[in-house]
Amino acid sequence: MTIEQFLNLLFSLSLSGSIVFIIWKLASPYLQKKVTKRVQYYLLLIVLFRFLLPVTAEYSLIGAVYPSLEATSVYELIFGEANSASPIFVGENVVVGNNVVLGSVRTPVDQYLFYIWLIAAFFLLVQKITKYQSFIKYIKSDWMPVDDPEILDLLSTICEEKKITAPIELYTTPLVSSPLLLGIRKSSIILPHTNLTKVQLHHILTHELSHFKSRDLLYKWFMQLILCIHWFNPLVYYINKIVNQECEYACDELSTRGMTKEERYDYGMTLIEMTRHTGTYKEKTAAVTLYENPNEIQNRLKVMLDSQKMRPPSLAFITFIGLILIGIALFTGAYNIFQEKDAAANASRYTQDGSPKTPSSNSTDLSVGRHFLYQPTEK
Repeated sequence: MTIEQFLNLLFSLSLSGSIVFIIWKLASPYLQKKVTKRVQYYLLLIVLFRFLLPVTAEYSLIGAVYPSLEATSVYELIFGEANSASPIFVGENVVVGNNVVLGSVRTPVDQYLFYIWLIAAFFLLVQKITKYQSFIKYIKSDWMPVDDPEILDLLSTICEEKKITAPIELYTTPLVSSPLLLGIRKSSIILPHTNLTKVQLHHILTHELSHFKSRDLLYKWFMQLILCIHWFNPLVYYINKIVNQECEYACDELSTRGMTKEERYDYGMTLIEMTRHTGTYKEKTAAVTLYENPNEIQNRLKVMLDSQKMRPPSLAFITFIGLILIGIALFTGAYNIFQEKDAAANASRYTQDGSPKTPSSNSTDLSVGRHFLYQPTEK
């Protein structure tokens, strides 16, 4: 794959993913009346995969639009004029050996763009991993394992209810302002240093274990990978915000499933109470917390109450909606480097009048690329 092909593929994936996200966003008001927040949350995964997977249909929106983009002056400014269809006039004396030398001066701007993208993507990825490691190290410097038998029994009971068999460790530290879940291979729930009632502990542990059960940490790391790759797309940063919001909406919905009206009220009061506590460290890289933004608590409470009034959608309807979004993602498509290679290979087998070429060991094939017109010099 050449640099030009890679940049075309990267840009097309970013454009395609943005289009699918806009469609998801426009459909959200309708979806929230038909499906749960958890379904909407996982439908958003299809959008994220559109940013990453170079899968496309034979006839796609990007495939139809891209030839027009390649004909623009901006494209020629980036990749040079080698793709221009305009002819070049050469005189009769421009000969080297038996072949006419064809070509044009090409400014390698695409190489600089590639290196800028690579350095920025690598820097962002290293920064996020470093922040994560620093956060873990900082929290571990002053955490203490929870050894209260009553709290550990409560944790064990909730794990049994959610059918979680993996060991979950429980710690407490004054360095965090909100309960949070850390770790993927070895998970731990971190509690702030504050007096919590048994009801509040039940809600907090239920919330964090719901995150664990749904593998939300992997989801968030996947979003961070998309951010690193498509750092040049401003819409991706907004998508990251939406992913965080939808993650909490879905977790609240799962945590309060089966609760009575009074129990949901108590759950909401726990969310409000925890926003009043402050910690000395605000960074929550690669962690899922009880709340991301205190200003979102009111929206979360409203969404939680509305979701309880909704009838669970059927599996057939969820599958139907998912297939529609996948179909839209495939239709938007991506830059097809294989199709470009096939077109070049087919062009090399035929002359300009459509007749097959006759192989010759002493000749060089000059038909691929730009067309050149021979214009004799007047004597």
